[in-house]
Amino acid sequence: MSRGTIVVPETDFPPGVALMPEDFAERLAAVKERTGLPWERMAVSMGVDPRQLWRWRHGASPGGGAMLALVRLATRVPEGLACLLDEDVVVVRPERRR
Repeated sequence: MSRGTIVVPETDFPPGVALMPEDFAERLAAVKERTGLPWERMAVSMGVDPRQLWRWRHGASPGGGAMLALVRLATRVPEGLACLLDEDVVVVRPERRR
């Protein structure tokens, strides 16, 4: 093997496949409860089709852009990101200049 060669171990998952936790639906429901929104309004606030949230609640995994929208929503509600990730998280927001 030549210098500078990167060896990537083989995995059972093709590139681009996200591994969602088994309890993702429960975590999604916890975030929804923290927002105080019904499922349809939560979907609208994220910019996704309400049917997509239904699919996530029933086992589908969100794609990259949708997951980013969910994370953005979760950061806007108290302890939302911690619920989604199931770990203690501190969100630090930079001060706005005036």
